[in-house]
Amino acid sequence: MVIERILAGMIGTNCYLIWDESTLEAAVIDPAQDLPEISDTILREKLILKYILLTHGHGDHIGGVEAIMDQNPDTKLVAGKAESTLLTDSRLNISREITGRSIVLHPDIFVSQGDTLFLGEQKLEIIETPGHTPGGISILAGEALFSGDTLFRTSIGRTDLPLGSYEDLMDSIREKLYVLPDDTLVFPGHMDETTIGFEKKHNPFV
Repeated sequence: MVIERILAGMIGTNCYLIWDESTLEAAVIDPAQDLPEISDTILREKLILKYILLTHGHGDHIGGVEAIMDQNPDTKLVAGKAESTLLTDSRLNISREITGRSIVLHPDIFVSQGDTLFLGEQKLEIIETPGHTPGGISILAGEALFSGDTLFRTSIGRTDLPLGSYEDLMDSIREKLYVLPDDTLVFPGHMDETTIGFEKKHNPFV
């Protein structure tokens, strides 16, 4: 699987474009903005954009969804089942504060713990990781984990935003993520890449 990171917005959101090299089926994870790097790569590599995957519904992770879906009408929007309330309420997803406009989204596919999606031969496993938001998910693709705003390099997601829960976040990290192999590569929603093993040794917040 190919992973391309695209840094977006004033907050520095990591948007990821991933694809299966054999079938060219692709997904965008957390499109903070409608960035030319996304559309340019899709055209250059002749990718088939199958999914937009949202690790959660905050405005700094969803700002580019509508534009990308307009450009790729067959693409399906995917989010955690428990994230529906946040995605359909612009006050809760703080989209106006972050993007300057109110964003309301209605995913095509809701996923839960243990669900699996495919990009060609690449399996994407859904891990429910509530805490930063009620319906936050992480996505495990082989040895790569896309952790959204649950786990960062030597840090964790904030829980003081609407519907956040510190207790749920700690449970998600300790019981869902820290049980993965130490060499699992973590691609977070902000900041640099890390590994599960490094965070278990060095993250002061867990």
